[in-house]
Amino acid sequence: MSGLFRGGLATTMLLLSMLLVFAACGGDDDDSAATTSGSTTTEPAAVPTVADTGSISALPTAVPEQTTTDSGSTSTDTSSTTPAPEPTAAMMEEKEAVVERLIIADGPPSVESNNPWKLESPRGPYFMNAMYDSLIAVDPLDGSFIPGLAESFSVEPDGTSIRLKLRQGVEFHGGNGEFTAADVVATHLQQTREDAAHTHRSQYRQVTPEVISDYEVVLRTDQPNPELVPNLSERNVISFEILSGKDMTALGGDEIPGEQPDLSSRLPAGTGPYEFVGREQSVNFVMRASGIDHWRYQPQFNELEYRFIGEASTKLAGLVTGEIHMSQFPQDLKEQAVSQGMAIARSLTLARERAMFVNNHNFDKDYFSYEASGTPCGFVHCSSVFSDVRVRKALSKSINRDEINEVYYGGEGTEAHNPHLIPTASYWNPEWDRNFESEYGYDPVAARQLLADAGYNENNPLELLIDGTPSSGVAEKADQAETVLGYFSEIGIKAQLDQRDAATTRAIGRVFGHTNRITFMTSNIYETQAFRVHHHSGTTPRGGPEFRGLDEAITQQRSTVDPVLALDGLRNVGDVSFPLHIAIPMFWAPDDIVYNPDIVQSYDRSGVPLGPWHSIQQIIPVYK
Repeated sequence: MSGLFRGGLATTMLLLSMLLVFAACGGDDDDSAATTSGSTTTEPAAVPTVADTGSISALPTAVPEQTTTDSGSTSTDTSSTTPAPEPTAAMMEEKEAVVERLIIADGPPSVESNNPWKLESPRGPYFMNAMYDSLIAVDPLDGSFIPGLAESFSVEPDGTSIRLKLRQGVEFHGGNGEFTAADVVATHLQQTREDAAHTHRSQYRQVTPEVISDYEVVLRTDQPNPELVPNLSERNVISFEILSGKDMTALGGDEIPGEQPDLSSRLPAGTGPYEFVGREQSVNFVMRASGIDHWRYQPQFNELEYRFIGEASTKLAGLVTGEIHMSQFPQDLKEQAVSQGMAIARSLTLARERAMFVNNHNFDKDYFSYEASGTPCGFVHCSSVFSDVRVRKALSKSINRDEINEVYYGGEGTEAHNPHLIPTASYWNPEWDRNFESEYGYDPVAARQLLADAGYNENNPLELLIDGTPSSGVAEKADQAETVLGYFSEIGIKAQLDQRDAATTRAIGRVFGHTNRITFMTSNIYETQAFRVHHHSGTTPRGGPEFRGLDEAITQQRSTVDPVLALDGLRNVGDVSFPLHIAIPMFWAPDDIVYNPDIVQSYDRSGVPLGPWHSIQQIIPVYK
């Protein structure tokens, strides 16, 4: 084994971008095949950064050293990594923010629960991040692993299990005692209950916590899962963030089969720098500084409030009047905000990949919500318009990416040349860049010829639906859908907008009912997860197309728990996927936060894969 990580610019960080999976609202569901049109959050490899000069440069990666133990296991001592500077208690005693409560506005969550470990998807309850700590933390500036509640982790000699050595002396909120291995077990229990709906439940059910001591635990599994380490980390908020087992039991006797904890009034205690104050679902979520001397950083604001507002224009009005202090906006409103004195904090990485997927080109096999019917072609729909690669290629070549970049991203997007894969990662193949123009580039004449070769013409036009409903996390989606419709029409495609509500199209997607529909996607799930979620038959996919050769390549790439070896295998996956046109690749779009400079000095953060509001400690106040 080469080690969990390798240093230097040739290494990947393990990337990808923000608050909703490639339009899979609710994340990387292990069991449901929903084709949705929302936004999501996911995981890192080194992504381009915008330097002061405006040029693209490779992010440095902070990768821990590895050692080999006497037992032959590979150990990553995350304590050897120097994390980004974070506020100390001494710093906070010297300064006081000009506002008592920082108010952040964002769109309403699609799901809300006081037991997200059991009932929600990772990254969905992002606003709880400051209340709970992860076993493995990440550096807020580059996304690399650093010490969390586990001071180190290592792959066991069996090649599939993970050993964690836990931080000592960490206190839970509310006098609930010290964090120990028992709380790891209690957190695992929530996510593996029979009635659990968390989208990592299937993965965690393959794991058995083995307590070695109060401060050492082994997560035993005989299934190699390259997603296990990232899932344990901050890259997946409320995937395995640690709750107090003592407090969970006090809230409802959770260890009794069939009993449910009473979480209607509050959440179970965590160890984060902030603690729960209150919430009104679909309205707000409020926290305050816990008063505990946190092991990592001290709160810079006494209180935090996430205020859930759906309309961008309403958020803008609140920002300029001082009712809220930070938010995100589409390009036109972002420009308006700046013209009225607001400032922009851009993520250090070009976050959030934009792409379009063809829906439900899937194998005819048993899935969670589909029963194989023995089709002669081996796919659910033998007559799918997307079964012909010439059609998929024609769609890409009809898109004028330069125009879309200028109109929707202010010319600041970076073309995505191979879906899900990061251009500065160690596995990146320069041939993908060299061949992008001929394979995917704008050429409406060639696009028409490809359609003709596939049997489509004026008398037999290709008919398509384009998902045109608005979605959180993809502010430009509805307008861009109309633009794409225009490009398709220019090459003879008979396209129309699908403006049915998400609940309707999601239900159709779960049973693979779409045959001619294209969905907009945005993602920050890391590459290994993205291919599993969208293109692998091993679990029910989220609506992306499946192909035999690609399925085999993904299966091989997933045969290790070592995150670096898993990334190494992505070169072959990318070589297989590139000529298949598994998506219409668009851009890596910058992740911008608009803020009131009278309240906030700066907000430097990676943005990938942590989402826009992950690294709260990086929001520097204006001080009195």
